[in-house]
Amino acid sequence: MVTKDEERKEDAVWEPVPYLGRSVRVVGDWVSVDAAQTPHEKNKRGELGKPLHNWYFNRTSRDPLGRIATANASADRRNAIESHIGGAPRGKINPERTEVADPKVMTEHIKRVAKHLGASDVGIMRVHPSFLYKEGRYPDDGSGVGGPSGMVSAEETARRFPYAIACVYAWDYDMGRAHRHRIGDAAYHFGAESLRSTYANLAGYIRELGYGVATRVATPMPVALGAGLGEIGRHGMLITEKFGARVHLGDPILTDLPLVPDEPIDIGVEDFCKVCRKCANTCPTNSISTEGKGVVNGVEKYKINWETCYRLRPHVMEYWDICMTCVAVCPYTKPDVWWRTVAVRSIKWTPIPLRGLVTRPMKWIDDRFWGKLGRKRVQWMSHDSGRLKLPDGTVMPEEPERGYYYPLKENTRRFDILKEKLKSKA
Repeated sequence: MVTKDEERKEDAVWEPVPYLGRSVRVVGDWVSVDAAQTPHEKNKRGELGKPLHNWYFNRTSRDPLGRIATANASADRRNAIESHIGGAPRGKINPERTEVADPKVMTEHIKRVAKHLGASDVGIMRVHPSFLYKEGRYPDDGSGVGGPSGMVSAEETARRFPYAIACVYAWDYDMGRAHRHRIGDAAYHFGAESLRSTYANLAGYIRELGYGVATRVATPMPVALGAGLGEIGRHGMLITEKFGARVHLGDPILTDLPLVPDEPIDIGVEDFCKVCRKCANTCPTNSISTEGKGVVNGVEKYKINWETCYRLRPHVMEYWDICMTCVAVCPYTKPDVWWRTVAVRSIKWTPIPLRGLVTRPMKWIDDRFWGKLGRKRVQWMSHDSGRLKLPDGTVMPEEPERGYYYPLKENTRRFDILKEKLKSKA
């Protein structure tokens, strides 16, 4: 027997894409992303060239920690916990469902559980089909692991699982400052592993409550924005109020557990990014624009050249894996201490028309006390971000003119130099 509520769900007409905060604006038709067209998936098929394809499938990290941090860099994939979490069978839903008398109480409970399991912050959003991967990319058994049969549409998935749970995991601040180094790699990769474990445990917990779960079906960024976890910066990363951009997003959990959605937040990212440009000026591949916003897939936001960023990896893999320069230099990425809280709240609580009076002095202070590059020598375990370990185990002598981030050197004047060259030719 079909209830009236179920009939209404089947006949539902989806409202326009919900408000996601001031950092992005929907100005046209938003088409669901095809998961097959995301960078890693294109690379798996060899569409991005041999160097990247070889880097993805045939590399073994020189760092033993790197070999267990990500399965693709290991000598034996079974040594990386990622392989076991990703390949673990999905559990069944407990037939003895826990009734939810008050969704607000359950929402607070789920957030506490998620944080206990390792999440740094948690948000809830009402699912919209536009935020799900294009239909036909996952089966309708709630596992979201892909397969040849049982495919369902994004609309049907959104009806079955009306709530999305988004978590972030903040990696270590000091380790993250050693960007473009094995130290930064360890912070990044093991942060991803921690969040993957958190999501797996949280999904199992919800099934034990008697409710369905779908994973790997939603695009993380719009869900995180709608769930109030942060705003999107010029560098295309989520910037959170407490941790800045040093967070992992991971794949949100979709569920039919009754919850109460959160609202998008405003911490002044839209206003600060207009005047900052630190990430764009220090990006070693010029992948971040210094110009204004453009329209991508119906959304007005800063354009990122993901391909130039991604293509760097095979050429530096003997030194480090993940760049993270844009995250490390972002003024919002600071330790979670009282003066950072005061700075963020001073922007947040300033009326929007007057924020320019606050953001420019804040940018000057950040440049003055933290530097335009945010350069910091970090020592961790046997690693030293000021020294380069060579393949034979010896250590390369210090070269101050190179900075600490061999083999690339940031050059904040390269745009000025380009302008000077163009001017001289005129």
